[in-house]
Amino acid sequence: MSTLLEEETLRALASIASASGRFASVAQRASGLTCQARCAASAHYALERRGSEWVIRLATPDRWLSESIESELVESRDSMEELLLEELKDRDWAEPPVAVKHFRDDLKQYVFEAALMSSPSPATDRTRLATLFLSFEAMFAQLGDMAEGAGD
Repeated sequence: MSTLLEEETLRALASIASASGRFASVAQRASGLTCQARCAASAHYALERRGSEWVIRLATPDRWLSESIESELVESRDSMEELLLEELKDRDWAEPPVAVKHFRDDLKQYVFEAALMSSPSPATDRTRLATLFLSFEAMFAQLGDMAEGAGD
């Protein structure tokens, strides 16, 4: 069950995500936000609250999409954390780097996930989450078959 402040935060972030034009679709749910990626493969970004953290993820059932992202990371020798930090710095992020995990979940989806501790201020959370969410998308939009035109 989400609180009124969490619902307001999700509503604000859904508006920001829609206005960015970076997603094929944006849907707010009671438990979070889901945004369809703009790529040929089936993939979506999600944002949800888990305890004291906000969790952002890219999930896909497409093994080849996941492997194309992994392959590009291996070839570039950059870590996901380094690439995400570059995107965050472009948006004036002043906080420490954010860790990114990669795993396969119980639904058999390939997942890339980052978590951000909630702040006491909903307004601060909205700003931080919008920055992280858009940076997360910008990073993945350039990798593997997520890149615009990939697979066309």
